[in-house]
Amino acid sequence: MAEAQVGGTRVPGDGASPVSPAVPLNDRRESTGGGWLTFAGVMFLIAATFNTVYGISALVNDDYFAVDELLFGDLSMWGVLYLIVAASQVVAALLVFARSAIGAILGIFIAGLSATVALVSIGAYPIWSITVMVVDALIIYGLAVHGFGEE
Repeated sequence: MAEAQVGGTRVPGDGASPVSPAVPLNDRRESTGGGWLTFAGVMFLIAATFNTVYGISALVNDDYFAVDELLFGDLSMWGVLYLIVAASQVVAALLVFARSAIGAILGIFIAGLSATVALVSIGAYPIWSITVMVVDALIIYGLAVHGFGEE
């Protein structure tokens, strides 16, 4: 039995007899990455919320942070930096929800940066740092494997 090519789909038969429409070859795979992309977007929104709170409290409440423990700069600079990171995380989340490849690239970069910062602070907060690194690794996995395909 021969197969006929009809509009990008293979249809069994000789091509002359009417057959029911077949499922296109490229639609047979299930879109399994939607959950990973949603996970990445939600985690970015949660991280942006935390960073916004940290940034505002660094700008408003000097007693919240130990100023002597800052590696460099002053508390106002760190507050602005947290707010910039939070804004970039919101943008990445919205682009990931829109299934944009640019959002996946930005998200991978931001999650990698977050994991690096967590690694640097592992001495002070070991359990929190490991948790952040695991979540960032899952975000990077979800975006790298499922963030560039068409859904």
